[in-house]
Amino acid sequence: MESSINEKLYALAESDYKAFNERLIPTKYEILGIRMPALKKLAKEIATSSELENYLQQTEYPTYEHVLLYGLVLGYLKNRSLETIFHYLDPLILKFDNWAHVDTIVCNPKIFKKYPDEVLAHFLSLKTDEGEFTKRTFVILLMDYFFNETYIDIALKHLSEVPQGQYYVDMAIAWAISVGLIKFYDQTVLLLEQQTFSKFVHNKAIQKARESYRITPELKEHLNKMKVK
Repeated sequence: MESSINEKLYALAESDYKAFNERLIPTKYEILGIRMPALKKLAKEIATSSELENYLQQTEYPTYEHVLLYGLVLGYLKNRSLETIFHYLDPLILKFDNWAHVDTIVCNPKIFKKYPDEVLAHFLSLKTDEGEFTKRTFVILLMDYFFNETYIDIALKHLSEVPQGQYYVDMAIAWAISVGLIKFYDQTVLLLEQQTFSKFVHNKAIQKARESYRITPELKEHLNKMKVK
């Protein structure tokens, strides 16, 4: 099956889209240039294939799209335990070397919504991991699954404890803060008032929030006055 999947991937590659992604996504992996709808369709086919178990045993990912495809397949698995998803996803996370791997794959396992406490406990160690994209994984995980009425306070607490100073971590934190300001303004703005984050993260979060149409002009003006000079 591996050879047939490789054939399908290369057949789906588009040179123009490859060039576009190469400008957008810094990565050590070769980029083939495959559009996301096509990748998702292939992932769904693999997830229901009789060869699925063999596919899941792979440990080599020669291209950017191979990593994405594997992560998407995990999100489409049916009747699998949370522990099974952890088993296959944990080593894949260590392969992430760009923001797109993180942002695309982390939001995909819908089973995470059913077991938030277990998910948070399992991935908590990523919060202070040395890797730039492991920490980004934790930040995006918080934003995707824990920015809700039940978990927003604990999510913001964890967000404030993520070590800053790496560009793609800082950008993820700023993004998450801006989403927090949109969804839970009163709780999130406290972090800005306390100047919890670096100047870059603080001001970037305000910029992103002020770009949203879901925040009132009055609140945007208030946020603008909170910028760190």
